[in-house]
Amino acid sequence: MTTRDDYLRSVERMLGDIAPAHRGAVLDDLRAHFADAEDAGQPVDETIRSLGTPAEIAERAAEEFGTDAAGAAPRAERAWRVLQGAAVALAILVAVVAAFIMPSYTTGDGTTETLVEVNGLWAALIALVPALVALVPVAVPRRARTATASVAAVLLTAMAVIGGFTLGGFYLPTVMLSWAALIAWVRMRRSGFGIAWRIVGGVLAALPVLGFLVPVLGGLVGRYADPASAPTFDVSAWGWPFLAAVLVLAVVIAIGSRPAGWVLAALGLVMVAWALVSGQLLTMLGIWLGGLWLTIGLAHAVTTQRRH
Repeated sequence: MTTRDDYLRSVERMLGDIAPAHRGAVLDDLRAHFADAEDAGQPVDETIRSLGTPAEIAERAAEEFGTDAAGAAPRAERAWRVLQGAAVALAILVAVVAAFIMPSYTTGDGTTETLVEVNGLWAALIALVPALVALVPVAVPRRARTATASVAAVLLTAMAVIGGFTLGGFYLPTVMLSWAALIAWVRMRRSGFGIAWRIVGGVLAALPVLGFLVPVLGGLVGRYADPASAPTFDVSAWGWPFLAAVLVLAVVIAIGSRPAGWVLAALGLVMVAWALVSGQLLTMLGIWLGGLWLTIGLAHAVTTQRRH
């Protein structure tokens, strides 16, 4: 594939919200421009520099054809606000559950108390710090967004790492959403997302399920060969349909289906909510897996262009 082809594909992605007839006209004009430049002996990279970035072409096309929702900048803005808003909302949800609802301490008489009951209201304020950090990029001017969002993502990552398996680990979904928002904001104002990004997203969504199925299948084989010594890995009745749905959605996301992203995001949110309220041994794992699926699904849904 030549540099010219890469450039035209990037422009086509940026024109995803423009009417098909207008989109075709823009691409035909670009192809004609490349042909004229080639006849004149002009290098391809010089021609591309003279035309401008794919985002700039999309913005000019939006102005020319008078569409309200076209152009890379509005799409990047919407994608970033959805992802960063989800990061803030999830951080607030985690803070409320971790501080006021989830039992964190066991007293001598066998009863349990929450973080606020043991440490006071200041503990709730501490739990809200990640939400405040994630909120800062939303409040700053757009020209400072990239730098502010980068700093916020780094700080949130540091908080999650330092917190480890205690309170910090609960904010890993917020970390993933913040990074996804930053990447979407930067990429969608340039070349956008191609098939390679979709494949990576589908693989990442499927890996936890495949990693879980390996010991399950191994346990079934071992149980058949030696029932007395084989380990058991049981899946609940609702677990099998859930895992199967994630695998199917991962494949469909790799193909490029936008609705599949919304469904996977919904399943991820359900997983996070279930893990937060269940208080079981694998609560943290459920939050991490749910956060991963929520991030991949939501990022795919808001960055994939609508099909006309």
